[in-house]
Amino acid sequence: MKLAHVEAAVLCGGASTRMGRDKATLLYDGVPLALRVARALGACVERVRLVGRDPALGALGLELLPDRHPARAPMVGIAAALAACEASAVLVGACDLVQLDPRVALAPADGGADAIAPLGPRGPEPLLAIYRPRLLPELERRIARGELRLQALLRDVGALFVPEADLRALDPELRSLTNANFPADLV
Repeated sequence: MKLAHVEAAVLCGGASTRMGRDKATLLYDGVPLALRVARALGACVERVRLVGRDPALGALGLELLPDRHPARAPMVGIAAALAACEASAVLVGACDLVQLDPRVALAPADGGADAIAPLGPRGPEPLLAIYRPRLLPELERRIARGELRLQALLRDVGALFVPEADLRALDPELRSLTNANFPADLV
């Protein structure tokens, strides 16, 4: 089932300091990380775009939305996706969610909250979440003030959280929430 009222964005603009190089084009099982996530999200929605600055992302064959602010933070990428959004919401996925299961990506699809995110063992997972375009002014205010923590945003806007038990019913080991942060994570 694909959601017609939601589009997706793969966040590809992080600093990748722990990885040592840009993650989006790194290969995992022969496929660039950003493309792996785009395919998983594409199982959920019709339109998937990449958000980032690296011109090499254009070779992945998907529409590229440039980050609109010099800060390298996920909130900046989400703001760019919301500014370009032509649907009622954007399903966001970080490019380093190497084992993303489309069923888990769809888990937060219900509800009319401004933000809907999985609640994993470490707390809210803002890098696999749904955001509504009406949040854009709040994101822009926070970016201008340098307040870039997505956890704080989710708390302050009264986000709806998908319980961990619901996620585990789809992905018992919660591999979908695992990020590839270090080169060893790609082996």
